[in-house]
Amino acid sequence: MVGGWRYARPMSETRKPKTSHYAAYIGVLLLGGLSGIAGTLVHRLGATQVFPYGIIIAFLLLTSSAYWARSVVGAIGIGLHIIGSSSALWLLMGKGPGGDVLIPVWSPAFTTFVDQHAGIIWLCGSLLVQVCLLILPSRWLGLDK
Repeated sequence: MVGGWRYARPMSETRKPKTSHYAAYIGVLLLGGLSGIAGTLVHRLGATQVFPYGIIIAFLLLTSSAYWARSVVGAIGIGLHIIGSSSALWLLMGKGPGGDVLIPVWSPAFTTFVDQHAGIIWLCGSLLVQVCLLILPSRWLGLDK
């Protein structure tokens, strides 16, 4: 106490999480799966045009959810996020009942470089972005407490 006044703490320090760790872990795992599915659905938008905006949106979505997982649950959270998103991506990469794929890797019908390689960029880049967020120090990400 200085001068009779207490310094107020931020709400994030005074509030304790009401859910258990297991619920947070399951939530982060599901968030990883959902961000992988949503990114897969948009990653090919604009691939045949000059500006491939879909893959940028997909990476922004995945990066923001992975950052949130690391900031809320920690390294275990981003590890579970990687498992959830990678599982969703590799499941969606397979052929569907009619032979359709959501992450095509290469076809002679693709015309531009991004159009030909969007699937590989999305598969490898999604893992690379999350691993980079995992190995970066907390102070670089503004997560020091």
